Amino acid sequence: MYKVPTYQEAVSLTIGKRYVAGIDQYLDAAFYEAKFVIDGYNISVFNYRLADYKDFSENDAFEIRGLVYVFDHDGSYKTYRLLHKFFNLNQVDETQYSNVKNRKVKSVYSKEDGSVGSFIKLPNGKVIAKSKMSFESDQARGMMSIYQSNQEIKDFVDWSLDNDLVAVFEYVAPHNRIVLKYENEELILLRLRDNHTGEYLNLDDYKDKIGDIKTAVKYDYSLDELVEMCKSVEDMEGWVVDLDGLFVKMKTAWYFSLHGLLTNDLYRENKLIGYILDEQIDDVISQIPEDDKDSHTRVNNIVSVVKQAVADKSSDILKSYDLFLEGGVGKDWEGELRLQLMRKTFAINYRKDPNFGYVMSLSKGGDVYNLAKDWVSDQTKKLKIARDFLQKRDSSFSFRDIEEE
Repeated sequence: MYKVPTYQEAVSLTIGKRYVAGIDQYLDAAFYEAKFVIDGYNISVFNYRLADYKDFSENDAFEIRGLVYVFDHDGSYKTYRLLHKFFNLNQVDETQYSNVKNRKVKSVYSKEDGSVGSFIKLPNGKVIAKSKMSFESDQARGMMSIYQSNQEIKDFVDWSLDNDLVAVFEYVAPHNRIVLKYENEELILLRLRDNHTGEYLNLDDYKDKIGDIKTAVKYDYSLDELVEMCKSVEDMEGWVVDLDGLFVKMKTAWYFSLHGLLTNDLYRENKLIGYILDEQIDDVISQIPEDDKDSHTRVNNIVSVVKQAVADKSSDILKSYDLFLEGGVGKDWEGELRLQLMRKTFAINYRKDPNFGYVMSLSKGGDVYNLAKDWVSDQTKKLKIARDFLQKRDSSFSFRDIEEE
C-alpha cells in the first residue's frame, strides 16, 4: 500500500504557509493542515483541495486524505490513516477501462452516500470521533453520540484501536442527506484497515467482532456487469471496486443525474468551473468517454486555469492583508480591541482596495483559500463572463455557440 508520510513530510506538502489572523493559512497548495488541541494534546489533520492525480502521484500523497497526527507531550506522535485517495473509473489514465478491464475483481462494496469518518485514541486513552477533517463538525458529534450510546459500536471501535486497526465508517442520517435518503442516524462500517501497513482487511474474517453492526453491502459482480449496471440501477450511489489492489469508484447514471452532474454541461464553462470549485469535477470527468481525448484535455486545462486563478487571488488578498498588518496601532493595545482599531485604520486608508472585504474577513478568522474560491465563483457565474475569464488566462480556449441559460 501507499506509505504514510512523516509529519515533517506532510507539512512540506503545504507550501506557501502564512500566519494570518491567529490561524495558519496556506497559499497555492493542493494539500493543507488543520490543527486542533483536545484535552491538551496537539492534533493535526491533513487533506487536499482542488488536487489532481499529478498532485498525488508526484508527491506520493495518496494517504494524505484525512490523515491524522496525534502528538504526546514529549513531541512523539501516532498517525491514523483513513481511506487512501482513489479515483473514479475512467477519471484518470490509471483507471481507464482499457487499462483495468483485465484486472481481477477482488471485492465490490456498495458506496454509501453520507460522510466518511473514523475514531482515534488520545495518549490519555480517550477515544474521540472525527469526520474527514474535523472533531467538531455535526457529523463528528453525531458519530461520537452513537459511539457513546451503542455498546456494540463502542466495543468494536475500542477493539480496533487496541489492535492498531482503523475502522472506517460512513455516517448517515436524515439530517445529513446528500442525495440518498436514510431513515435512521447510524454508522455503516465501510472498511477495516491495518493502521501500520495500510492493508484493507476482509470484513468476512472479522464477523465475530463486527456482530450486528451494519456494513457496506458486498456484491459478487464482474467489472463488465458493473459497467452495465451503472446505466440502469436506481436508488443507489454506486460501488467501490478493489481491482487486485487498485480501488476505483463507480457511480450510477441515476445518482449523477440527481446530483446535477451531467456531461451536457461540458460546454457550459460556468457550470464546469462551479463543479471544480465544489470539488465535484472528478465525477464529471469520469462520465467523458475514454476515446474523447479532446474533452478530457479541455476539462483538465480548465481545472488548471481555475486552480491557478484561486492561487493568484489568494496571493493578491494576502498582499492586501500585509497592508492591514502594517497599519498596527501600537503594542499597548491587545486582543479584539487591537484588531478593531486595525480594521478602522485600514478602512480609513484602503476602503477602495478591491480586497477590502476579504481583508476584513481574514481579520475575523476567515480562510484565504475559501475567499479566493468565492471570488472566482463570483467572476464566473454566467456563461459569457466565465468564457472571458478563461480566455483572459489562456487565449487558446475556443467555445461552442451555446445560448446563455
